[in-house]
Amino acid sequence: MSSSLCGSFCKSNGCKTKIHYDIASYVWTIEDFDFHEAKGEALVSPVFSSVTNNQVKWYLKLKPNGEIEVKDSMTVFLCKQSSIESNKKIFAKITFYVLNSEGKETFNQPMRILEFAEPQKNNCGLAFMKKDTIYQLLWNNTMAIRCEVKFSDMNDILAEDNHQWDCNIEVPECNLPENLASLFENQEITDVVLSVNGKDFPAHKVVLAACSPVFHAMFKHNTKENQLNRIDIEDINQVVVGEMLKYIYTGKCQNLNKFAGELLAAADKYDLYQLKMTCAKILLERLSVENAASVLAIADMHSVKQLKNEVIKFIVSKPTEVLATEGWKSIRSNFELVDEVLCSASALPVPDPSTSVIRRQSWWAAANSARLVPILLFFLFFLIF
Repeated sequence: MSSSLCGSFCKSNGCKTKIHYDIASYVWTIEDFDFHEAKGEALVSPVFSSVTNNQVKWYLKLKPNGEIEVKDSMTVFLCKQSSIESNKKIFAKITFYVLNSEGKETFNQPMRILEFAEPQKNNCGLAFMKKDTIYQLLWNNTMAIRCEVKFSDMNDILAEDNHQWDCNIEVPECNLPENLASLFENQEITDVVLSVNGKDFPAHKVVLAACSPVFHAMFKHNTKENQLNRIDIEDINQVVVGEMLKYIYTGKCQNLNKFAGELLAAADKYDLYQLKMTCAKILLERLSVENAASVLAIADMHSVKQLKNEVIKFIVSKPTEVLATEGWKSIRSNFELVDEVLCSASALPVPDPSTSVIRRQSWWAAANSARLVPILLFFLFFLIF
């Protein structure tokens, strides 16, 4: 291969040298620290090792009162346990941490790389911690120390080529939504039909089940719909079912504003939460005096609490206009719903909906006061006439 051809492929030549190392991490919890400090004797932890290398073993040693030459300090040692391979050297980088009651690192002291050789009397790496600092980090008279050791015998050194190639391959963006839309529009590989008043909508069980817990349960069990590969829908019109399917396959539909109320009802039936809340948001954005009562009824029927609360606030802010609409006249026989609006207007708790009309009227009478009389009479006037 000529040098010019090689240059067209390769930006730069080189290599990367890497050292294989193991990591050992150990947490040592010491309770009743003040007793150990008073006694003054060194404490030794159990032996620990790395998950990837259990041949090299370590332990911690703590002197609560530190070294003589370093006053008002505590000394922590990392020690390497003697092994059969007496001439083997280990290079290690050590970091000590003090943990709080939640296990978070509140203090750390990194150290330089140390050489551990055998045989050697003082085969340890140590750290000094000021007692003033330590006392602030104790919790319930308990100290938790974490030691992290990165170590290597320096015998496993790797050299890798470090060529950097020009990359002219373009990776296309994910077009899954477009692919699903194509499957739906072209009615390809369908395995179920949604039948709506004489019109069939071919669909895919796996797509419906992925988006709707209701469809998922329907196709997971031995239901009639699953056996016949057919779902008969009588309570939703054809246009709304079509728009609902478009949303399932693409995450959007063009006529949300036009059919927000009907789509919210369909979304509630099939537990399409995102579509349901999208419709609720649109209904709230388009809320007006004329449609407030109907939107309130939709929110109440399909348990959209956020939408319902906002509509009630709107009605209470414009009672004269809303209560004069035909929409309000159509829902005023819904006593539970009227109770909620009335109580919101008077800032009273809502009575139990299971109570009878007579008991609710008694509750209203009991709530009668100089502050409430005008409001109650106003609402009652529109309920009667």
